[in-house]
This record gives sequence, C-alpha cells and structure tokens, in this order.
Amino acid sequence: MTDVPAEGNNSTGVSQRLQPFLEHLRLPPITTGDRTAKLEFVVEAIHLRLGGVVHGGVYASVMDTVTGYAAYTVAPEGSDVLTMQLNLNMTASAKLGDHIVATARVVHSGRRTAVVSGEIRRQDGKLLAAGTATLFFVSEGIAS
Repeated sequence: MTDVPAEGNNSTGVSQRLQPFLEHLRLPPITTGDRTAKLEFVVEAIHLRLGGVVHGGVYASVMDTVTGYAAYTVAPEGSDVLTMQLNLNMTASAKLGDHIVATARVVHSGRRTAVVSGEIRRQDGKLLAAGTATLFFVSEGIAS
C-alpha cells in the first residue's frame, strides 16, 4: 500500500490510495471507520479460476487489502503499513455475479504492529473466508 495518495480522505483520515493491482482486479475503493475497513464488489470473470469459482488468490488479495486498511486507521500519523503475516481459511466459494462483502477489524494495536481479523462473505451472509493479519507500522518509508 505504498502508492500515491489520491484526493480526499475518509472519516478516519486514511487516504484512498492509487493501487494499480487492485484496479487490475477491478476492486473498488475501500471504506474505513473506527478501527475497521470494508470492501464490496461483484464477482467478474477476471476473479474466476477454472470451474467458474473465485480464485483463492483473489480472496488472499482482498483479505490483505481490507486488513491493511483497517490497520491504517490505528497507525501512527505518517506511517505506512506492511503485512508481516497473513492467515486465510477459505470455507466456501463464490461465482460470477455474486456480491462480496469483506470486512476487517483491528483486535490489537501497539506502537509498531497491529493484529486485524477479517471475513469475506457473500451478500446472503455465507462465510467464504476468515483470516487474520499482523501488520507492521513503518515510518522510514518501505523502500528502505
């Protein structure tokens, strides 16, 4: 999440950032709240693997993104956020046209790290994936 900040911030001060990879996956901007983040999208052909279901890599990318944005809501001002560890358990599949809702919530925040839990569900409430992430706050810039 180290891209150029776009215009405007949401209610928690986390700027929406240009993300070429997410744009490639046709994922919309993420919304954030108090220690939370949410991403909603409709499954398109680009998200599918053989067999017509969502590729596991899409779930992993969505979980990494939504947990990262939740961590930004508690990161020290001016810091960037890097994923140190990501766990993901996939429990069901989604198909073309399904509406997906991914949510994340910070469960612990320290001086240098945050632990965030997340879920990916179909709009009907069916759990597709659950996960956790440990994220590191970087103030020196992530290229170093």
